[in-house]
Amino acid sequence: MSHPSAEPPPHPPGRSRRRRVLQTIATVVGTLLVVAAVAAAVIHVPYVIESPGAATPLTSQVVTVSGARTYQHRGQLLFLTVQVTTSDPNLYSYAFASLSSDDAVVGKQDVLGCASYAADARLNTLLMDDSQNAAKEVALRRLGYPVTNTGDQALVLDIACGGPSDHHLQEGDIITAVDGHPVSSADDVHQAVVSLAPHAVVHLTVRRGTQTVPVTVHSGRNGSAAFLGIITQTLTMWHFPLDLRINTQNIGGPSAGLAFTLALISALSPGDVTGGRPVAVTGTINPDGTVGQVGGIPQKAITAQRSGAVAMLVPSGQERDARGAAPHLQVIAVKTVDDALAALHRLGGVPVATGTPLASPSAQ
Repeated sequence: MSHPSAEPPPHPPGRSRRRRVLQTIATVVGTLLVVAAVAAAVIHVPYVIESPGAATPLTSQVVTVSGARTYQHRGQLLFLTVQVTTSDPNLYSYAFASLSSDDAVVGKQDVLGCASYAADARLNTLLMDDSQNAAKEVALRRLGYPVTNTGDQALVLDIACGGPSDHHLQEGDIITAVDGHPVSSADDVHQAVVSLAPHAVVHLTVRRGTQTVPVTVHSGRNGSAAFLGIITQTLTMWHFPLDLRINTQNIGGPSAGLAFTLALISALSPGDVTGGRPVAVTGTINPDGTVGQVGGIPQKAITAQRSGAVAMLVPSGQERDARGAAPHLQVIAVKTVDDALAALHRLGGVPVATGTPLASPSAQ
């Protein structure tokens, strides 16, 4: 005996149509999300991201001295770094950094100018070497050691975008001759260039890394004189009576110069210049002992506060940015190494005797 089978009633036509529309929308949205995710990972934007870095104690493993008695102290001088992207970030990194209160997102040209990442890295390596040499010179002179200048070099510090030297010279180049005439300082380069007529063809000899290369630049006009559209800085080399070494591994740039100076003075002084406490330090150092401003102050202040430092020494004029980023940290502005040593003394450190001149960049 057979029984009639029951069949479900057909769906109303409107419901089936809505389901198909919703499925289509879901497919389109899913596809768009996948495309957006891939694009965010693949598309790179011309920005530099600066993030808080490390606070590194300048211990005897970092700063070593041979040829004189050295001293170990309970206190620590901390040099501060900033993590900086070394290639254009993708959209993910850019978005996350833009939403972070710790990070700074800066236009690539504002940071690098016309330089490539490779040229910028080479420049920062040279600036780190120069900051270490200046720190050694200032520290030893403060402590009464004789220091001898053994020569200078003319470093290309910056290049005007679209200027005569753009795409010819690179940041980090060392200019050794102008039209066959040897030069050894920023002033030498300046005098050689301004003595030329505008729109002259200038033949430069340049040391770029380990290579010596000829570079030809068609000069521009600055009034009645020629100009190359570059900023140069004199790198000074010294003979030191002691063997001083500072191991910063792959860190570049000049901003730890003041910290290195104070660390060397501390290592060669019987008294604890920090009073047994951790003090963070940032700022460049000039051969006359003056302190120069640095980049990434907010990120460095955040790092200093997180490190547990009791105070942070910063270049004069940058204390407001540091305090804004690290409101619970004591920030002390200094103009010279003497100011820095006096500040350490006020924090409880043992005073150190001091005293000494300056070289600033010149534009061509």
